[in-house]
Amino acid sequence: MKSFYSRATGFRISFFLFVLFGLMGGTVSAQVSGVSASKLTAIDATLISLKTLEAEPSFTYLYGRNAFDNNGKTYPVSSDPDSAVILKYMFFRFTYGVGKNLEIGTFVTANMSSISFGAKYRFVQHRKFSGVALLGINFSNESNFSIRKTGFFGKAIGIATGVALTNNFTPRLSLDVSAQYQNSFCYEGSLSDDYFLDSDLGYYVFHQTLQLVGGFSFQYNHFKNNHFKAGNPDAYLLSFHPGVTIETGKSFIIVFYTPIDLMGKNVGCFTGFSFAFTLTIH
Repeated sequence: MKSFYSRATGFRISFFLFVLFGLMGGTVSAQVSGVSASKLTAIDATLISLKTLEAEPSFTYLYGRNAFDNNGKTYPVSSDPDSAVILKYMFFRFTYGVGKNLEIGTFVTANMSSISFGAKYRFVQHRKFSGVALLGINFSNESNFSIRKTGFFGKAIGIATGVALTNNFTPRLSLDVSAQYQNSFCYEGSLSDDYFLDSDLGYYVFHQTLQLVGGFSFQYNHFKNNHFKAGNPDAYLLSFHPGVTIETGKSFIIVFYTPIDLMGKNVGCFTGFSFAFTLTIH
């Protein structure tokens, strides 16, 4: 069986981080980025091998005609039936195994407008179950109150932390669950408290080459109301994402999935596709 330790898809998380509020103009906060995962959106509790580098370019395309209002109902973003919001992003992730129980990494947009740093530390491993602690920092060069990307030398910062758990039920069937919290702030003060919950269930077929994956992602944003800005209304989004991972060799993985927004409040409603290519360098 191929190891779960080197299955990584950096874009899987960042899709939600950058575009959940694309239609609404609200603040979008980032989770811990730059670390590895075994499936789609949830960070797993396994690590890449010691002194191993993972390099991963990824691309996301999103399409939406509607948005969720304050009551959770959808409405068209334009009176023109042919109008739609199209979002396209390209990212790069680099992750390195610095120890038996520690990996670190970075995640950057193709235009260098944003960058994140993350770390994953394993604190428990017992038979088929393992857990890791997560820590990350995200820099944005967007405006003070619109963190649609995480970026370097920016005007806003996010500090994220959380845990990720993995259980391998059988050599083919496994579950990843991650829960995270982030505080987003700028030089004038705190912007929002952000909460994330992601899960992925995967099953290997065809001699551990093709992994069928399905999962859910939930994000809740509580925006601050303070002296320098009247807070945006709180927002949430629940999404479903079916997809696959294809392991063509020990050092190369292809990941593809289709995000589908199911319900939300004060956020855009999108569908589309994401794919990534993970190269492992020993």
